[in-house]
Amino acid sequence: MKDQIDLLLKDLTKLPQMSNVVVNVLKLVQDPGVSINDLALEISKDPSITASIIKLSNSAYYRASKPIRTVQESLMTLGIQTVKEIVLLSASKTVLNKDLKGYQLESEEMWMHSLIVAELSGKIAIMKKLPIAKDLAFTSGLLHDIGKVILTQFFPMKLFEIREELKNVNTTFTEIERKHFGYDHQEIGSKVLKIWNFPEELTEVVSYHHNPEKSEKYPVLVSIVHIANTIAIVSGIGIDIGGINQELSPFAMEQTGMTDKDLEVIFTHLPEIQKSLNELQTG
Repeated sequence: MKDQIDLLLKDLTKLPQMSNVVVNVLKLVQDPGVSINDLALEISKDPSITASIIKLSNSAYYRASKPIRTVQESLMTLGIQTVKEIVLLSASKTVLNKDLKGYQLESEEMWMHSLIVAELSGKIAIMKKLPIAKDLAFTSGLLHDIGKVILTQFFPMKLFEIREELKNVNTTFTEIERKHFGYDHQEIGSKVLKIWNFPEELTEVVSYHHNPEKSEKYPVLVSIVHIANTIAIVSGIGIDIGGINQELSPFAMEQTGMTDKDLEVIFTHLPEIQKSLNELQTG
């Protein structure tokens, strides 16, 4: 099975496609001297993303101070980092908003789970005043489960076998994935982001969001997404065949400075947060 996956990852025509515009925008925004004109020009190369940016920029979620008619107006009104978020949202929805039958997740559940983890990741970074940009935390949370899309698209029957095995064993979901596939969904997701030439920070988050203590370069960012993902799962948002057997890592709590009181605050506001994301879910 591992050999089959390796062959699959070498055939780019079979993998989900991510717009080149996204990769180029991610590179451009890393330059503090990047101009709004250069970004607007790059984004305009993808008509679908351009239309989505204008639509989402005018949504209640982003609360623009005036009507936005162009990508340039969006950049000037909302700022470069916020538009980067919107670019990732627009492009990722075509990949993540899918039924994951093998994982027993409907498309709406998968997309809402991704949005919740993204939003909570950004909020944790701000709440704890961590040295992580809010847009980076948001993007990392949005993409954390991309590996599940690959596994369910190409190996749904094997996932049904895993689901049955989970009923009779006392082990982690990722361990069973590795037993059957040779990889878990974290490793698969990381390989896909590398193929897409995404930044190293994002690939490390995808690699270790269930095991943040294994992160070597970006433990704080990985820990943020781990906590956000755990909160979402424990709250019943995006539960798949792995169930709610998701333990909160003490390492992640230490890295972020999160406390039980902080978790309580987030859980209290979660219904309100989920409601605020409804427009992004359908946008």
